[in-house]
Amino acid sequence: MHATRWTARAFATLLGAAVTLSGCATADPAPPDRNAQLVREAFARGVGEPDTFYAILAEDVRWTVARADRPTTYTSRREFLDGGARPVVDRLTGQIQADVHEILVDDDRLVARWRGTATARDGRPYVNEYAWVMTMEDERVTDVVAYLDMQALDELLTRVN
Repeated sequence: MHATRWTARAFATLLGAAVTLSGCATADPAPPDRNAQLVREAFARGVGEPDTFYAILAEDVRWTVARADRPTTYTSRREFLDGGARPVVDRLTGQIQADVHEILVDDDRLVARWRGTATARDGRPYVNEYAWVMTMEDERVTDVVAYLDMQALDELLTRVN
């Protein structure tokens, strides 16, 4: 009986602290399942142009292409679209279609493993495997570390001008 009273009292104290702390927050984070849903919906639009997956990027997104010899980091949506995405998109006949293998969620962090397929301007396929580690805030992607098959990407960039 004594243990039950202590547990109820402890629970009430923790609940009160949680309510107090939640009242201090400036914005409620989206639930993890909502973030996963937003990412899935964005991938369904394809990947390439600003109105595709990239529409959910924050204006000040930090996007890092995790290349072992020389990683590249972009510090805004515009910088990434122009410098990171454009050289790829310009070599394709349409959007990269995303086949999402899985999305792992831990609070505001997500990892999306997916296969991208498209047709290059020379008529040959472009296929790549990706793992994007993302942080979300207010239903926007604010940080990305993108892992991909750099050999497949480099081959596309050198083959198609």
